[in-house]
Amino acid sequence: MEHFYYRAFNSEGRQQKGQIDALDLLDARRKLKARGLSVADLDILEAPPPRSGARLRALLRAKFDQTRFFGDLSVLMNAGLGIDQALRALYEASGRSADKEIIGHIIERLASGAMPSAAFSGINGLPEEALALVASGERSARLPSVMKVITADLQRRDLQRKQIVDALVYPLFLLVMMFVAVGIVTFVLVPTLEPIFESSGRALPWIVALLSGLRRALSEPSVIITLFAGLGLLSSIAILRPSFFREWFGAILLKLPLIGGAFRQSALGRYLQSLSLLLENAVPLPEALALAARCCPAQSYREPLLSMREQVISGKRLPEAFATIGLFPRGVVSLVAIGDEVNRLSAVLENAAGILRADAQRSTDRMLVLLTPAITIFLGLLVGGLVISVMTALLGINELSAQ
Repeated sequence: MEHFYYRAFNSEGRQQKGQIDALDLLDARRKLKARGLSVADLDILEAPPPRSGARLRALLRAKFDQTRFFGDLSVLMNAGLGIDQALRALYEASGRSADKEIIGHIIERLASGAMPSAAFSGINGLPEEALALVASGERSARLPSVMKVITADLQRRDLQRKQIVDALVYPLFLLVMMFVAVGIVTFVLVPTLEPIFESSGRALPWIVALLSGLRRALSEPSVIITLFAGLGLLSSIAILRPSFFREWFGAILLKLPLIGGAFRQSALGRYLQSLSLLLENAVPLPEALALAARCCPAQSYREPLLSMREQVISGKRLPEAFATIGLFPRGVVSLVAIGDEVNRLSAVLENAAGILRADAQRSTDRMLVLLTPAITIFLGLLVGGLVISVMTALLGINELSAQ
């Protein structure tokens, strides 16, 4: 959901100012007219992104446990408490000042008349589909059950993230050890071998020459300054312009041979899962398509996914729109067609999302399994080739000296 500032006039001719959450400018105008407000196009402005200083403070702030927050909120609301009562109970029970600040901000926004979806938008890093589900719970008066769905989704994400991190620990350890070993060979062993070959007049073995060139390049101040400047530029872009950095990084991931396929399947699976959750909670199909498109991690896919909303509004059936954009496998398009025909679209989309997520998980597991032996083999070839080439050259030097 986007935030818009507006200045409008009510039926009595009095001016009103405020903020409204909507999908786009047209949706904001429609919502204001539904409230009986008259507003011109120039009087609706999109809220500016947070300043870099505010974004940096948000990044440095202690992490807010979203899963626990929504889990506790779900338990309290399903026990019969209203959302304001449940939030106040969580505020009193919280022991961390950072958590109290966030929950207190949500309570203040609710007290000022904001809807829960707008109040929860202040939680840093909350997935957009969670906000969309909260908005759907507002409309359908099913907010307690929606909180349970959000909790289950966040728990599933935490579990997947933990599995990936656990699987990456040993390969990353090997990768670090490989860089350490190459660094020791480059900066300690190679400088001691170069004088031996220079004094004998023999050419350096190609591995020794390669590492010697790498050492000289890394010893140049200009190279070091360039490397640090590049890292500083990337870090600045990631902090100050996170959307541009995510789009650029996602475009690179999609083009990689093995990782790109897994990332593509995971992103499309996330989209289908979000669309299924939204439709299950009675969100209209055009609005659900727009919201789910914004939940897709691959930002380069968002524009074609958003185009499906326009196709559906213009009269196309959903399976035809899925087939038109050409992003989804043929099997997924067939499943969507079946679900649309039997009026079980939400369940079928969840099943299709599960298939894509399972394929992405298998591809990821396969890469992680191959990563460990690949690093080991590369390191062994590097060290073994270095030892063989150096020993062969030294034996040749000894033969010349013996003659």
